[in-house]
Amino acid sequence: MNDQLLMVDRLEELTDLASEADNGFERAAIYAATQAIKTQFDAIEHDLNVYTLEKLSSACWSIRAAVGYDITNDHSADQHVSWARGQLSVLRDLIQESKLQKQ
Repeated sequence: MNDQLLMVDRLEELTDLASEADNGFERAAIYAATQAIKTQFDAIEHDLNVYTLEKLSSACWSIRAAVGYDITNDHSADQHVSWARGQLSVLRDLIQESKLQKQ
């Protein structure tokens, strides 16, 4: 998967799944998929600005925290899901803006 917007789509789907994960297997799968997508973004890190990378990292952290694979800082899974959705919305806008500037 090398299209940045497609990767954001998948992260949004994982965020939705994180709010519905019922068991350890589902939470582990969401964690692993989130990490795989984050790794793909890391491979193109040089193409992204610091603000975009911060939004990506924050969204991934919230997804991982929502499923119990990262620290929660005493916030609920629902709060982390909400934060991830917000970060991903901004991330999508930043990527679209960057694509427009490159045209």
